[in-house]
Amino acid sequence: MIERESGSIVSISSDAGRMGEYREAVYSACKAGVIALSKAVARETGRYGLRLNMVCPGLVVPPQAEVTSSESMWSQGMQDIFTEDVLERVRRAYPLRRMGTAQEVANAVVFLASDAASFITGQTLSVSGGYTMM
Repeated sequence: MIERESGSIVSISSDAGRMGEYREAVYSACKAGVIALSKAVARETGRYGLRLNMVCPGLVVPPQAEVTSSESMWSQGMQDIFTEDVLERVRRAYPLRRMGTAQEVANAVVFLASDAASFITGQTLSVSGGYTMM
């Protein structure tokens, strides 16, 4: 990328890394590290035409009919934790009153990776239905 003087990297982080999350100190610290590392590399490599940005998705739950791999956290008992009651409370916490989809997160990643975002670098974009409004 440096030799080509062009490139875009989009990291996936979490708003937990921007504001912290209750009972998720280690997770929050790791995601904050993704943000800080990406911003530092964006500063260091911007002169070579590289852009680094981050996307922080809200909770995205695959539809029940969707097939997930055996490695997916959703095939390993997460439905026992995220009951319909819990998911409804999550929906009410989001200003848009719904959870996002994987496609909505992917759209943000594709935008940041595209030439349409050619003057955007070192930015953290929440795709979380307004949950954090940061």
